[in-house]
Amino acid sequence: MLLIILTMMLCMIIFSSNSYQTAKDAFLLWTNNVVPSLLPFFVCIDLLKHTPFVKIIGKILTPIMRPFFGVPGCGAFAVSMGMTSGYPSGAKISADLYENGECNKEETERLLAFTNTSGPLFIISACRS
Repeated sequence: MLLIILTMMLCMIIFSSNSYQTAKDAFLLWTNNVVPSLLPFFVCIDLLKHTPFVKIIGKILTPIMRPFFGVPGCGAFAVSMGMTSGYPSGAKISADLYENGECNKEETERLLAFTNTSGPLFIISACRS
């Protein structure tokens, strides 16, 4: 492993102009596409988590979520946000539900199985250009 890392470092020194340009392109891609695509979702999700919306939707959807998915109703929020905004949000909401004691470990693992995907809205907003 050390040999691989040293070889990569040596290549980055030898081909420093290519390495610099690639790093610059990657940073611009991240700042121009990924951050603007994800930031609105993160802000909206965080605002919704601090309102009674999650508890209300959880009470309403428990009869559907428990028998079909084996998770409490509050998991519906994680599922809906995971399907719309994609990978990081669904996983984060699932982890928050576990930390708040709203889901146990088994339910959280089950919830992660179908909220940890790249959602269509993220793909559309990230690949628009």
